[in-house]
Amino acid sequence: MNIHTLRSSLLGSSVLAIAAALVAVPGLAAPCYAQTSTQNLQLVSANARLIHNLDSKDAKEGQMVTAKLTGNVKAADSTELPRGTMLIGKVEHVQMSTDNGPARMSIVFTKARLRDGRTIPIKATILGAYPSSSENSFIYTGVGGPYVGAQAHFIPDDQKIDQEPGTLSHVAMHSAVQSHASAVFTSKDRNIDLKSGTELQLAIAPRTTAMG
Repeated sequence: MNIHTLRSSLLGSSVLAIAAALVAVPGLAAPCYAQTSTQNLQLVSANARLIHNLDSKDAKEGQMVTAKLTGNVKAADSTELPRGTMLIGKVEHVQMSTDNGPARMSIVFTKARLRDGRTIPIKATILGAYPSSSENSFIYTGVGGPYVGAQAHFIPDDQKIDQEPGTLSHVAMHSAVQSHASAVFTSKDRNIDLKSGTELQLAIAPRTTAMG
């Protein structure tokens, strides 16, 4: 199957549309997206950074996954998630590579923990994953093209992303707003090693009002 390069465009000042293309990964079945309800949820763009290493070689299902917002986010319902808010989730499924075989790892973010300790249930979809960069060059040049998340953009509820290997070394990333998982990472011939500091471009929305 031919690999199509993904491109994005901004529609007006409030809509981010990212064109997705299917990517074939030899040795791996196509990702299966379990549907989740996004009714009454309007996801907005956000940027975050993984704060620990995550490797399919030793990751465990149920293992906590955490990332930190690198900018302020104001959700469609006016909920504010300030810079430094922790996104908390888990590894839902992991398949390690053996004998240079394929690897697969899916993660899901379910909560946002504010600096004051409050926890908000969230829906989060990863739109892009990129190697760690410095604070002064936090500019994405992968799936969405150059994109700086200084202003939130609304994300379509039918958005799907298939990020091909190359942007994040040998790792591909698959996601869909309608999926329960935030993203599925795959590799055709070695383990998936997401380093601390990996940059994440997200679509995010609170699910309900804040909990104590």
